[in-house]
Amino acid sequence: LTVDRAVSPFKATVSIEPGERSVLTRSDIEVLGHGGEDAELAKVVTEYGMGVGDPVHHGNYETLKRELQKVARRRGYFDARFSESTIAVDVGRATAELRLRFDTGTRYRFGPVVAEGDLVDPDLIERLRPFAESEEFEQEKLLEFRQRLLRLGFFSSALVLPDLAAREGGVVPIRLSLDAAAKHSFEVGAGYSTDTRQRFSVSWRSPRLNRFGHSQETILRWSPVNPEARVTYSIPLDDPAQDVLQIIGRLEDNEFGDLESEQTAFKVRRETTHGTSVSAYHLRYLDESWGVFTDSFGAGFTLAGASYSDRSRQGRAVDPSAGISQFYSAEVASSSVGSDEDLFRIYGNVIGVKRLSPDWRVVGRIEGGALWSSSRRPDELPPSLAFFAGGDNSIRGYGYQSLGREVSPAAVDVTASTTEKTSLVVGGTRLVTGSVEIQRYFSSTWRGALFVDGGDAFVDDFDLNVGAGVGVHYLSPVGALRLEIANAVSESGDSWRLHINIGAEF
Repeated sequence: LTVDRAVSPFKATVSIEPGERSVLTRSDIEVLGHGGEDAELAKVVTEYGMGVGDPVHHGNYETLKRELQKVARRRGYFDARFSESTIAVDVGRATAELRLRFDTGTRYRFGPVVAEGDLVDPDLIERLRPFAESEEFEQEKLLEFRQRLLRLGFFSSALVLPDLAAREGGVVPIRLSLDAAAKHSFEVGAGYSTDTRQRFSVSWRSPRLNRFGHSQETILRWSPVNPEARVTYSIPLDDPAQDVLQIIGRLEDNEFGDLESEQTAFKVRRETTHGTSVSAYHLRYLDESWGVFTDSFGAGFTLAGASYSDRSRQGRAVDPSAGISQFYSAEVASSSVGSDEDLFRIYGNVIGVKRLSPDWRVVGRIEGGALWSSSRRPDELPPSLAFFAGGDNSIRGYGYQSLGREVSPAAVDVTASTTEKTSLVVGGTRLVTGSVEIQRYFSSTWRGALFVDGGDAFVDDFDLNVGAGVGVHYLSPVGALRLEIANAVSESGDSWRLHINIGAEF
């Protein structure tokens, strides 16, 4: 130690000789109690423990103790303590001996769930619980419990904690503290695409209508192509967070190809969620009316159906670096069970995304469907059940649903003088479309695109329609704003079409 008194304030200089570093000549780490056979605690000792010959490091020693306490608490050893924890250092010999005894005591088991207040029925809470009473405690199960509660939308916040003060006899009760979400919420939306043009929507949601967890959602959507009103009443079933019965009523006025369709539908649907996949089966009644030239048609169907979807992705939701989205559905109707004709319909859609490098990305899509009906007249096929192709998310370069089987006035026994159009697109009973798109990033918010789409909606003969084009995409916070220009390659002449859309691929 030297002190320079010639400066103000005085300056002190300390020189330290570290000497030889102490090493462990003994390392005795032992986990006692029920945790002695716990693989998770053994893993902590293996990962953070110090062995004979290792240099003494008090920071590592404290990390070992801290990790043992953290894992023990997470796995329900609430009485765990260190009965011995010493590092005896012999400075002269530069050696040390470590002795650590961690006594976990008993591993507690889940006790009853106690909810504060009476926001929801106790039976609903029991069905949400992802663990059985008397099952060994695991902190991850409480986190899953909390996620299930919040996923319902009934609560603005949910605390799920072990009541340590009330633990007794190896059992710890679980206490819930729940704050109710707003009884009603409203949302207004707007958008635009070249397919449906301008869109406006108003949503009204009531996430908790009663103590049993029933909810409702009412949506009003308007666009020049398909105004719609829909009401969905949801009833939680065995697993309220992942198993729901829905009762749905819908009114819709839609344009399919060259046809205008008015639909009234009522559906009962059971939806089950497993991770990223959703499976459902339903029974729905559809009453639809439409016109073909001067003729009017109407049909009613009682349809039984099922669907399956799965969606996984990597990266940002608005611009995934990789992912795949799948959707499959099937419906059947019989003239002997509440339908005007026999019918069987299947449909599938798969979209894949892959980032090839920081600058390049590829997007692929394939879509297919088939319909078998006892009616052979194309004009008698309900438009909402037929297949159409063309548009922003189908074959670019062609108008929205402009591809499908066409009928002439003579085919439906109408004189040409009674109508201005010589033919109408009424849809097909088969659908095959596909798309490949290569994208090049210019910055974090801008990219270009080069694409080729192809396919057809048809009845008997497949006619390949190809559209190709280029586009520029702006990556906004709500998804990519896509401006694309495409040419209908299969048509004669220069047939270019502008496509505008917003949103991620899935």
